[in-house]
Amino acid sequence: MLKNKFLLIPLLIFIIALAIDRILMLENIQTYFTKTVSEINYFHKPVLFQELKDYLQKTERKKVFVYFGNSRALLFDNKYIEEHYPEWVLFNFSVPGGTPDYFTFWLEQFQADNVKPDFILIDDSIEAFNLSARIKIDEVLVNGVDFPFILKHSSRYTSKEITNFIAKRLFKTYQYRPKLETILQRLKDNSAIAKNYQQWRIKIAEKLKEERGSASSDISANATSSPELVLKYSEGDFHSYIEPFTFNENMLEFQKDNFKILKELGVKNATISVRVARPYFKYIQTRNAVLPKKEEPITAYSIWYTKLNVAHQEFEMPLYNMN
Repeated sequence: MLKNKFLLIPLLIFIIALAIDRILMLENIQTYFTKTVSEINYFHKPVLFQELKDYLQKTERKKVFVYFGNSRALLFDNKYIEEHYPEWVLFNFSVPGGTPDYFTFWLEQFQADNVKPDFILIDDSIEAFNLSARIKIDEVLVNGVDFPFILKHSSRYTSKEITNFIAKRLFKTYQYRPKLETILQRLKDNSAIAKNYQQWRIKIAEKLKEERGSASSDISANATSSPELVLKYSEGDFHSYIEPFTFNENMLEFQKDNFKILKELGVKNATISVRVARPYFKYIQTRNAVLPKKEEPITAYSIWYTKLNVAHQEFEMPLYNMN
């Protein structure tokens, strides 16, 4: 009997570790070591979904435009639509690192609940289709989709992705990895940095609620960067997200699922490739992105465009390529 009790020790350690993790992730504590607000966007989407369903039930309402995109779409200002297209209202389901699997996650719920807005726009960004990016876009796995979705589509994820999903979902501190240097810095001056950071998080949450999923900024809307800075960022983004480029066929299958669901819902729709900085797009369109390098350069754009074009033709999906 005593021997069997020792079997409970690993379980007890796991429960204690899980409890400590949940305590550290309390809002008043995590502000001393976390450095991002991206998860707030994800946490708001279930609230937005319910708000959308309630709005669609109204007898007198505006036309509803739903946007599934990434961080580039988060700053979309609802005031612009109100001023230029007063008969429309935007519900922005865009999130940082938004990828086709996240769109599928929500569109499956749209279909299950028979949610039919008047128009749905889906992002087709090239970065979402790169399997071998140096900086992995995994925020959807970490904060977006749930266990049943991963189980249902497990064949489309690598064992490393599934392991990463389980580990970071169970232990959020593994995701954020608290650093003593950051904690000590935020404890200075009566926790001034931590308090400002917490207020920023509150402001973002309020913005998302107020603007139905968008988080526009007056500062970013009116800001321009120098040509030198644009070149620097374009170079960095290319090496971080595009090179080396390996087309993710599984993400294409998710995107095809999205096209199929939209057809079955009977909702007017389109996809969009959002305009990016000119130097960045030039690198994507002209630089070799496949390693090891060949005699003739193979660009990420040529691979992405060829693959997506076939899918668009198959489902008769219009693509607005803003580049």
